[in-house]
Amino acid sequence: MARELGDVLHYFLDEDAPHGRAARCLALVAEPDELLGVALLWNLAHELASRGSAAAWVTSISDEELLPGEVTPGITRLLSPATDLGGLARAVREASAKLRASRVPGLVLTRVPPAWLEPGPLARELLARALLLSVPGAEGRAETLARGARIARCCPDARIGVTLHGVRSVSEAAAAFDALAGAASEPGSFWSYGLLLEDHRLYEALLARRPVARHCPESRAAHALRDVARLLQEDWQGDAR
Repeated sequence: MARELGDVLHYFLDEDAPHGRAARCLALVAEPDELLGVALLWNLAHELASRGSAAAWVTSISDEELLPGEVTPGITRLLSPATDLGGLARAVREASAKLRASRVPGLVLTRVPPAWLEPGPLARELLARALLLSVPGAEGRAETLARGARIARCCPDARIGVTLHGVRSVSEAAAAFDALAGAASEPGSFWSYGLLLEDHRLYEALLARRPVARHCPESRAAHALRDVARLLQEDWQGDAR
């Protein structure tokens, strides 16, 4: 059964969950120039490292200009000027090999432009775990449904996660996820990966060249990112069993 947003709200400020054991890839399916996607993946890498896991971030040249100068232990940053799914898959394999060599449980984070999606073995390799950013409202819901359907066509066994952003409260996020799940063509099409509140804090931290957990550790944005990282860890721990 897919996980709904209500199933994960209790994680807020809970104690740390146990780490997973195996390297996995999480593909954020987002537009190439989406600043929020850059901020999310970079901050997730820092959150995973702070929780004792390794994280590899496969990023593009354009992203590199936005990255901080400091290097955080536990994060492998792999610069990949990939222009198609094949190039990205090669970079993800290289990052996965580096994580395996480190012998530390970890996750490879990367971003897949929707225009690159097409059925085939590369899509099945990269999209087994996919993440979509969704905003509340009919237009955002329709876009998320369309991207989810395209991912499912490319990788029928994909676990499609959704993180709500642009919401002002937990109740608004819960209502948005319920509406999305209810509109899906198949029950259980989406798995909840929490929500992002105070998105402007993510941008502020990015411009300050610091992860949001260091820039404003007590903000709701920092707490929300910790919850998303925790859910990711617990999922790949379950896969390793």
